[in-house]
Amino acid sequence: MNTIKLPDYRLQSADVKQRFDKLKQRPIELSVEGLGKVFRGKKDVESLRDINLEVHNREFLIVLGASGCGKSTLMRILAGFETPSSGVAKLQGNEIHGAGPDRGMVFQSYTLFPWLTAKQNVMFGLEMTVGKGAETESEALQWLSFVGLERFADSYPHQLSGGMKQRVAIARALANKPRILLMDEPFGALDAQSRAQMQSLLLQIWSKVDITIIFITHDLDEAVYLSDRILVLEPNPGRIAELIENPVARPRSLDQFLQPEFLAVKKRLEKLIHPRMDEEQAPVFKMTKKGDEVE
Repeated sequence: MNTIKLPDYRLQSADVKQRFDKLKQRPIELSVEGLGKVFRGKKDVESLRDINLEVHNREFLIVLGASGCGKSTLMRILAGFETPSSGVAKLQGNEIHGAGPDRGMVFQSYTLFPWLTAKQNVMFGLEMTVGKGAETESEALQWLSFVGLERFADSYPHQLSGGMKQRVAIARALANKPRILLMDEPFGALDAQSRAQMQSLLLQIWSKVDITIIFITHDLDEAVYLSDRILVLEPNPGRIAELIENPVARPRSLDQFLQPEFLAVKKRLEKLIHPRMDEEQAPVFKMTKKGDEVE
């Protein structure tokens, strides 16, 4: 079988290069300088080391890496749920201290309040910042309409599918008009069809809302399909392996999954995250009969 020759993943078309030039001229929304995190205990665990990063306004940044590379720890620091052991994270030039309405968070697990309807879940954050009233209810309904769930405003979480629950979670996160939307594997628990629908919906939302997105995933196709840039972390401790500018043109479509540029980036990600094990490193024990090979 002939091997398909792929282009260099770093090559960019004129349109893509122009888009990145414009992106780099936008204000810096988030900066991370010398960030490190050590979890103290009987045996200290260093989760992150010397992370340096700048994210521009309305950029879509994917964070990718093998298990244990500190992706979720980094996200929790940016959300204000964890404090760094060293370095600093800044939002619009202001150091991050604790959680705040300027950052929205969407998790992999379904985090809706089960005793509240979809509308009441979206209203919850608004009531904390704006107060109760007809205006709050009206705004919640607008956000549910924005994610295509206006007909399910009075439904409870147990009456919604997984994808619908995550739509409500996204609407709730966006309702407070945050500067950054932090998403920790939000589609990881969905079936393939629902996941594809949510990816397309998220790109539509991102194109219409003044929001910067930082998105964790383990899915390589998802990383290439959604991102402007891809931050790849290596584990033990979590460090930056590479920051890739995605050469796949926008707007994105499912047809691009088989394009050479798409496959070239995916191949590079596979090499960074799943390096091929040498025979010397592979397990030497064998539990089958001699002559009973399958390869």
